[in-house]
Amino acid sequence: MRQQHPHDVTDLRLAPVALLVDERLEELSALDDAQLAEAILFGSNRQPHSEAERGEALVAAATHLIDLAGWRAAWDPRGVRLTHDNHSLVLGVSRRLADFVAG
Repeated sequence: MRQQHPHDVTDLRLAPVALLVDERLEELSALDDAQLAEAILFGSNRQPHSEAERGEALVAAATHLIDLAGWRAAWDPRGVRLTHDNHSLVLGVSRRLADFVAG
């Protein structure tokens, strides 16, 4: 089994970034429909209409004001994907947030 070691400071920052984004996803998941729509609008500064737009808006709201330390966040069918160079990690989302994205 090949061991993985951090390659740079950005790799070292993954754990705090992942924890902050995961915490934000939990907070969003706990909101009722109206509160979630408001949080998405505020955090993404857009009113999503399609599934792709809702995924992007959810990611934007989940990462709003979080220093991603060089990691990029994007919607993935399994949740929020954090990537940096060839490293990738998916944070799963609740059924509630997956249903929001699906529409």
